[in-house]
Amino acid sequence: MALSSQFASAAANAAASNVSSSISQAIGKPLEDLNGLTSASHSDINWVDFNYPPVLRLIHYNIEELPASLVGAVRCFNISFQLTTFTCGISVVNTLILVLSVGGKEAPPRWLIQSAIHALILPTLALLIFYCGYRGVAEPDTKLVSRFKVGQPLLALVYFLLGILPSGPVNGLAKLGSAGKSVYWLIVILLESALWLGNSALAIWNTVRVSRLDSPAQGNRF
Repeated sequence: MALSSQFASAAANAAASNVSSSISQAIGKPLEDLNGLTSASHSDINWVDFNYPPVLRLIHYNIEELPASLVGAVRCFNISFQLTTFTCGISVVNTLILVLSVGGKEAPPRWLIQSAIHALILPTLALLIFYCGYRGVAEPDTKLVSRFKVGQPLLALVYFLLGILPSGPVNGLAKLGSAGKSVYWLIVILLESALWLGNSALAIWNTVRVSRLDSPAQGNRF
């Protein structure tokens, strides 16, 4: 289990390392180009109108501003981010219940800390990569699209591992053997693993879709 946990952490760290340099290129980019917005390919998109995610308002996102050919792909990019956030939230709640109800060596308090760290890091990475893909295809910007092509499959790998591993607060399919007769934990394991594995498949599909948009058959839009 320790080896599995280290593998998952290494994959997450690799994803963070490959996309961290995108912050100044993507989310921070509007602040550097306030005077050059009118020269963008989609000049009607106000990238400094920060309205997403709700309450936090870290980036600009409005799918109605996109051409019809991009709406489906960008919507899927966003769904992957939303699934990541939702699944991390469920995992924190379930881990809290486990720590409070079982405790001890079977569910130590550090699991709650680990789960909270996952809930902080993974949605942040997912939002950054979503924005690279969204803005990359909207402008279009080849650098942002390239970062999306690297970051999205790395996140797909992380999601796949989270859907399989039985380590600590990670309720992957391999944890079914330790669920015992508890119907609740059987449902928790099946739900969390299904969400992670589904998100992994969606992330792979997103990578395929953005590659098709960038293909010669599509006129090499970027």
